Amino acid sequence: MDSLKRSVMAVAAIGAAGAIAAAVPFSAQAATTSGVRYLGEYASASFEGPGPSGMLNQCSVLLLSAAASDGSPAYVSGLLENNTTDACTGWLEDSVNGGAWTNVSPQVTLPATKQGLVNYPWAKTGNYYAGPGTSVRACVLTPAIPSSPAEPLCSSSSVTLASSTAAPPDDGTPVFYDHNPQEVSANSGSGSLMCSASLNSSGTLGKTATSQASMTLSGTGSCTGWVETSADNGATWEQATPTSSLTLSNPRVEWAFSPAVADGTGELARACVQNGTQAKVCTAAW
Repeated sequence: MDSLKRSVMAVAAIGAAGAIAAAVPFSAQAATTSGVRYLGEYASASFEGPGPSGMLNQCSVLLLSAAASDGSPAYVSGLLENNTTDACTGWLEDSVNGGAWTNVSPQVTLPATKQGLVNYPWAKTGNYYAGPGTSVRACVLTPAIPSSPAEPLCSSSSVTLASSTAAPPDDGTPVFYDHNPQEVSANSGSGSLMCSASLNSSGTLGKTATSQASMTLSGTGSCTGWVETSADNGATWEQATPTSSLTLSNPRVEWAFSPAVADGTGELARACVQNGTQAKVCTAAW
């Protein structure tokens, strides 16, 4: 599961925070497929930092291509994660027609964490044009040390996508925490093709009256996923987000991000994943 969810660890840039949706029940049978599919590109920036022993402690930005979606939009975004005990800043830069690299997304900092690969902070930037003539790369800010100041570290490769008139929605997120123990997978048929759904909480690890929950769906095979909520301590569950879908059968990882829904005190949330006609598998409730 970890190899799907964490093909590259990433850190902190947010582009245009997405709106938080109220928890509106959806019939599981009538749920509509929604959202943008993203393909992990071979372009990322990261550095190793201090953190729990025995873990790969990184802060990183992974470029995601929206070209996996309908219409093949020529846009990319950054998936930012941090599991070090240092705060970490990340952003995207672009170069137009071979010109100088300039910031195209805001620089945003993810908080430090002592949780390692469990319950770490992440964010997704908004989508930025990367069609013909424009290249986009990922950058992080390495922390200052006694012998060296903080300085940018950018990916050695960049992404330029094929021309398209389609444009994805602006679905950048605020900071979420990945509840690593609340993660489930579904086999996509061949054994090597898997899908993973993780439950996320907004802002803090603890639940408050204003908490929201969302799902991250990732994998190398076809599957669907969604968030369910319960207002009666888990006795009954309602689908709270539209169904997100992955369609890839490929060694590269595809991603989808659900909208966030209200999940305050007195409510429970869980993420569910399903492959075809197999029974759905859901995370533990949070």
